[in-house]
Amino acid sequence: MATVPEPVSAVGPVGQEPAANCCSAFYELDWVRQLAEDIFHPGGAALTRKTVAAMNLAPGATLVELGCGTGTSAMLLAEELGMKVSAIDISAANIERAKIRAGSLGDQIHFERGDAQSLPFEAGNFDGALAECTFSLFSDQASALAEIRRVLKPAGQLAVTDMATGGPLPMDIASVLAPWTCLADAIDQDAYVHRFENAGFSVVEISDESAGLNQMILMLKRKMLLLGLGRAMAGQPIPDFDPGVVRHWLDRFKQEVDRGIIRYLRFQLQA
Repeated sequence: MATVPEPVSAVGPVGQEPAANCCSAFYELDWVRQLAEDIFHPGGAALTRKTVAAMNLAPGATLVELGCGTGTSAMLLAEELGMKVSAIDISAANIERAKIRAGSLGDQIHFERGDAQSLPFEAGNFDGALAECTFSLFSDQASALAEIRRVLKPAGQLAVTDMATGGPLPMDIASVLAPWTCLADAIDQDAYVHRFENAGFSVVEISDESAGLNQMILMLKRKMLLLGLGRAMAGQPIPDFDPGVVRHWLDRFKQEVDRGIIRYLRFQLQA
C-alpha cells in the first residue's frame, strides 16, 4: 500500500495556527514567486481581461484594485486598457515590489499599502473595483463591501473572482491546504450572492471559472520541476520542500476541483 506523504505547511509547521494574512505571507516567499510567476490567482491575465471586459468600463476609466499583490493585473489594465488604477495590498513587501515593476507607467498606477475595510480614498472616486482571489480573505466582508460602495460612483461596477465551495471540504484539505490556499473562509455561491445583495449590490452575472484552478495546478507542477532542475544544475540550494509531498497535495486539490467541491467563481456586480 502506497504511503501518503505527511502534510507540510508552506509557511510554518503542520498543526501550527496560520498567522493572520497567511496567504500574503505565503506569496511573499521567493520560491513561491518563482513558481507562480507573480500571477497569484487562477485564470491569470486571461481571466483578468475577461472579468474587466464584462464591467463595460469606458476607456480611461478609474478603477481600484483590492489586494493587488505585486501589481500584475494593475499593470495589465493600465497598459492594455489605458485605465487609471489605484491599487492596495495589505503586504508592504508586495507594494514595494509592485512599485518597482510598474516604474515606467508613471501616473497611470498608484500603489498604496492599505486595508479594504478602510479604503484611503474619497467617496465616489472610481468607476469600478476589482478583487481577484482576495474577497474571501477580508476579515470583515460587510465593512469591505460598504467601503467599496462608498468609493464607487453611482452605478459603479464591482468584479470579484474568488475561491468557493461546492460542499463540505474533506478533512485533509480543510486542515492542511485551506489555510494556505484562500479556502479557509471560502463560502458557496449562494452565500456570496447573499452577502453582495445585503450590501446593496445587484448581481449582473455569475460564471464558474474553475478550469483556471486546474490550469494553475499544471503550471505549478511544471514550474516546480523546472525550478528544481535549474537550481540543481546551477549548484544553488533547492527550496526547503519535498516535491513528492507538494505533488501529492496538488493532486488532492485537483481531485476536489474535479468533484466540484473546490470552485473558482466570477461575480459581476453593480452598486
